[in-house]
Amino acid sequence: MSLGSRSTPASEADRAAREVAATARPTNEVMVKLKAGVPRVAAASLGVRAVAAGARQPRGLLAHLLDIGVVSEAAPVFRADEPAIAGVRGLAAVAPARGALTAAPAAARRSRGLTSLKVEAGRNAVQLARDLAADPTVEYAYVPAVKHPLAARRPTRGRGGRAAGPDPLFARQWSHGAVHIHEARERAGFRDATDVMVAIVDSGVDRAHPDLKASIDHYTNFLAPAEDDRDYRGHGTHVAGIVAAVINNSVGIAGLCRARLAVMKALPRRGGAWNAVAYYQALAQPIELKARVLNLSLGGGIDPGEKDVILDLLDAGVVVVAAMGNEFEEGNPTSYPAAYEGVIAVGATDEVDRRAAFSCTGSHISLVAPGERILSTVPRYASELAATTLYDSWPGTSMAAPHVAAAAALLLAKKPHLTPAQVKKQLCKATDRVPLQKKRPDDEYGWGRLNIAKALR
Repeated sequence: MSLGSRSTPASEADRAAREVAATARPTNEVMVKLKAGVPRVAAASLGVRAVAAGARQPRGLLAHLLDIGVVSEAAPVFRADEPAIAGVRGLAAVAPARGALTAAPAAARRSRGLTSLKVEAGRNAVQLARDLAADPTVEYAYVPAVKHPLAARRPTRGRGGRAAGPDPLFARQWSHGAVHIHEARERAGFRDATDVMVAIVDSGVDRAHPDLKASIDHYTNFLAPAEDDRDYRGHGTHVAGIVAAVINNSVGIAGLCRARLAVMKALPRRGGAWNAVAYYQALAQPIELKARVLNLSLGGGIDPGEKDVILDLLDAGVVVVAAMGNEFEEGNPTSYPAAYEGVIAVGATDEVDRRAAFSCTGSHISLVAPGERILSTVPRYASELAATTLYDSWPGTSMAAPHVAAAAALLLAKKPHLTPAQVKKQLCKATDRVPLQKKRPDDEYGWGRLNIAKALR
């Protein structure tokens, strides 16, 4: 299906749409954003005539697509955009997930106007995105990329027996020594991150886990009612434990800091349908919650809407930390959101500071952190990625990223005035050069391996 040929060169949005299409599974959804200043109802109708009989002027862009039967439904991603399309036949009001915000965050600007189009059965969503991207009234249009958790595909159970101490499994957390958190805590003037909120967009969390329930301040399931609140993958629970499992409670492990956690469930269970609108809403929520750090242990293809929300987060003072990806041995693809400018992109290392074999590389990498055999919390019930319940040891850049998110929270506890760019710079410049690193920065290790004690000097 084509809405008309164009002789103009392919736009950046068009190229982005093709890249997204190459990485995303087939979908019946297209995301579109009109250029600033173009009314969402009164826009030109793709250069073709309105089909409504007796129409005296062009119909709006979204209304026209509904009129000609290309799109069955259009809905704004954020509720604050709903009035702009109100009253147009067939345009749906956004239906927020349970617990979702009733309006787009006030600070969000770039992502305003983002609209989801449901493509009629039998229509080619990729072609529609290309045609829309070529229209002069459109800023970008694309098929949304599917995001995946970035735990490596070979999770292993932790080995060894219980150790004595306040947290019985603490001695098995080798990564704490590697990032020098003990040294940092022993210094006079150390401030834990009890006043800092760290947001996690992931597969959910087991809120009743004995090592997490006291750390979780906020939980929103953006996939409801399609999924209940459980963390079916176990991935979000593992990430949360690395950041802020309760310290010295005589249970399990210790987190790297005492930050307050806000968890947003947006990654579906294995085989579940990808919901791009829920994902964008989850990404934006840290702004409203006034979180200072966002951990994204997930990745996939480039996504213009995702990029706009990330930029909104950075503008609002939220430090964004993302995993580099685990597909080095499958072609080393560039993973987003890690590759967006301003994001702290984190690769994974092992116990002797070598790059983990799975950890992706690239010029955008910021630093590395432990990501092999990382012991952390998993749900009390069976989950898709865990070999056991309560605690499990996993590899992945998903495990490396929350080490850096916790470090960012500790840095902000000491210096709350820092901007995201300043936090990124300080964490990178305070890294340790690893043995195989020939220059700093490089494409494998970025600036080096995270050192929390140095960063907090």
